[in-house]
Amino acid sequence: MADENGSNQFVITSAGSLAFEAIDYPKLGRVAALFERSFYIEIDGHWICFGGSSLYLGPLNLQTNAPAKINWQASGLQLEDPVRISATEIHIGNRFSFSYRDAQPWHPDPIRNLDKTAINAGLTSLTEQAFNIVPREGLASFIFPEGSVTAVLPNAASAITGIKKLIGDGHSSPENILNPVTTLIGLGPGLTPSGDDFLGGMMITLKTLGEDETCRVLADAIERAAATTNEISRAHLYAAAQGIGAEPLHATIDDIISNREQALKSSLARLDSIGHSSGWDALTGVVITLQAWLSK
Repeated sequence: MADENGSNQFVITSAGSLAFEAIDYPKLGRVAALFERSFYIEIDGHWICFGGSSLYLGPLNLQTNAPAKINWQASGLQLEDPVRISATEIHIGNRFSFSYRDAQPWHPDPIRNLDKTAINAGLTSLTEQAFNIVPREGLASFIFPEGSVTAVLPNAASAITGIKKLIGDGHSSPENILNPVTTLIGLGPGLTPSGDDFLGGMMITLKTLGEDETCRVLADAIERAAATTNEISRAHLYAAAQGIGAEPLHATIDDIISNREQALKSSLARLDSIGHSSGWDALTGVVITLQAWLSK
C-alpha cells in the first residue's frame, strides 16, 4: 500500500531491543548495506536490519509485514538512500515507509535453571542430532570430539583450545585472552565471519551462565581486536557482549541447557537458516563455553 507521497507503506511488527533503542525521533541516517532478503540502515553509528515477515528475531532486527520473499535489491532501494525518522515512521528514500507505532520489542527470556547434569545430557543430545546436518564450512566441526569431523578452518584449533582453557581455568585477562581472540576475529568468509560468530556465541553463553566478569574480559579483548572485521559484524558483537543474539540461537541454548531433546530438533532447523554457517558457528562458541564452564 502506498501513502500520499507514493511510498510503499509497511508495518514493523517486532523490533530487537537494540534496534528499538536506536529509533530516535528526529534522526537522519542512510542505507548502509543491501541484500536480497534484508538491508541495513546506519543511524549515528547504530546498525539496524530490516526484513520481511520471515526475518528471524534478533537484537538489531526489525521484522516487518513486508512479503517474506520480497527482493530488496530489486525493489529500487539503493545504497546511501537517505533515512529519516519521524514521530511514527521510518522513511527510506522516497520509496518506503515503515510504521513503528505498534512494534513489539523483543528480548530473549533469561534462563534460570542451570543444572550441570541436564547440560551434559543436552550437549550429548546436540552432538547426536547435529552430526549429519552441520555444514562442513565454518567452525561447526569443533562441536564434536576431536577427529570425528575434519575441521575446515584448522588454523582456528589452537585459538579455540586456548580460549576454552583460559575460561575453564578462570584465569582470563585482556592480555592472555587477546592472542586467541585476535586469531579468531575476522576469520572465515561471510557478512559475519565464522570467528566473529563463534566469539559472539561465547559471550552470549557467558551472560546466560551469569559469568559477567569473564564476559567483560572477553568483550574487552574483542573490542581491541575488532578493527580487523567489518562494521556489521562489530554491531552484532556489541549485542552479543550484552548477552543478546538471534532468537533461534537463544532457543537452541535453552533447549541444550534444559535438555529438551525433541524441541532441540526444531531449534536446530531454525538455527540452520541463519547465514551460510553463522548460526552453527555461534552455536560452536556456545558448546565450547558450556564445556569450559562444566569443567570448572
